Amino acid sequence: MNLRFVFGAIFVVAFAPTLATQWGCTLILNPDASQCRSDADCAQFLGASCDKARNLCVPKRGDNPAMFPNIPSSVDSGAKLDSSSELPGRTEAGVEIAADGGVSVRCSKPNKPLVTIEGDITTSDVLSCDRQYLLIGTVFVKSGAALTIEAGTTIRGDKLTKGTLVVQPGARIHALGTRDMPIVFTSNLEGDNRQPGDWGGIILLGRAPVNELRPNIEGLLEGGQYGGTDPTDSSGTLRYVRIEYSGTKIGPNNEINGLTLGGVGEGTFIDFIQVRLTADDCFEFFGGTVNAKHLVCQKNGDDGFDWDLGYKGKLQFLVLQQDPEVNDETNGFEGDNDATGSLNLPTSEPKIYNATLCGKGRDVEKQQYGLLLRRSTRGTFRNLLVSGFEAGLDIRDANTMVDVASSNFFGNGLKNFAYEEDQSASDVQKDDDGGFDELAWLNQPARKISAKDPGIDCFNQGSLQMSPKNALTEGAEAPPKDGFFDNTATFIGAFRDQTDTWASGAWVVWQPR
Repeated sequence: MNLRFVFGAIFVVAFAPTLATQWGCTLILNPDASQCRSDADCAQFLGASCDKARNLCVPKRGDNPAMFPNIPSSVDSGAKLDSSSELPGRTEAGVEIAADGGVSVRCSKPNKPLVTIEGDITTSDVLSCDRQYLLIGTVFVKSGAALTIEAGTTIRGDKLTKGTLVVQPGARIHALGTRDMPIVFTSNLEGDNRQPGDWGGIILLGRAPVNELRPNIEGLLEGGQYGGTDPTDSSGTLRYVRIEYSGTKIGPNNEINGLTLGGVGEGTFIDFIQVRLTADDCFEFFGGTVNAKHLVCQKNGDDGFDWDLGYKGKLQFLVLQQDPEVNDETNGFEGDNDATGSLNLPTSEPKIYNATLCGKGRDVEKQQYGLLLRRSTRGTFRNLLVSGFEAGLDIRDANTMVDVASSNFFGNGLKNFAYEEDQSASDVQKDDDGGFDELAWLNQPARKISAKDPGIDCFNQGSLQMSPKNALTEGAEAPPKDGFFDNTATFIGAFRDQTDTWASGAWVVWQPR
């Protein structure tokens, strides 16, 4: 890896995790699976104790989970992944600790030097917020290396070379922003010159199972192999990260998404991520078992949330706001088992709770659905709010078997729930699922599918107005008590009510450009 400071002259430096203390970083890199045998081994993490059953340093109740890049929030049921867990004024050994460890002072310094990043990252490195970074070409984090990115850091993708960051199997990324100091991946152009597709995007590749032999990730011509046999594999952590103006196309049906996850395992932690103004999908899952919460997609060029090749993860609190100017086929959810509709194992079977999916709010030439479920996918979908699409749902192919219930479909233009597949000449009304009647299925009383007005504004792109005045609890289902889902979210949509502000703060942007 070459990191070059750009002033008038250029010279090479190497960043190492050992410099973190000198720079005042609050993150300490420790990629080892076994971190401790006693509480004393966890002294490097403020307020941590040793979970001897797992040999991991875990936060004590109330401590900031951002200090523990390798630890899931589910280790301590009292740890909340929101701004309330970031406690200014905490003291350690009688000394007051700033809320961000002093990072904000360095993050706000003017005239930050520019560091270009190109080639392979083969040793562990740290990106600090007192510099700006430019991705040149495709940058691979190689197996055995870890890339840590400090809160408040901005990384720009080069337009000319389509800068792209790829974390390969066996490598890790620890990008731990905060609500008010997110990590931002954006275009290297400024202002109105920025456009979707200016640069590539972020690609995480892991060793979790997929249902295709030796796949190569979409969007890369080489270096994109992924998949394996370890469902618990870890590619690191992304938290409070914004990705914008991404989505390079390298060929027909071969694009880079905002965030692409190939064979990523459940040891990876994904929380509070926004993808906006991307030329392709916001989030696409190619197999794997990774779970994720608090995902925001705004003004995507293709689908909002897409999965295939045996994806089996869990997702909760998803928000989509489509771009009304895009005339292409763009769906809220698009799910396949694989491109041929085979029954190859593992079968795609996500579990998704609490999503607000807002379409374009107008009819376009190509089809657009809130949920397009096809090609032998499975899946469980609960507490969805679906509005502004051509039709709410389309299920295709006889081997597609999904369970949609406890949801609200309102204001979908031509058919609120689904088309009647009556074999008429229209392509949207032909039988494409072996005689399955979506409309009758959704209208079954036991499914608790509502068409009531939820009282939200799906289409205001200048501010977040997708929260109902009062929680939409009628017909909602409590998510499972399994250590991942928030079991208290017994309401329809991604937001409980207007006091639910998880999609606000500096980490998320609500504006047309």
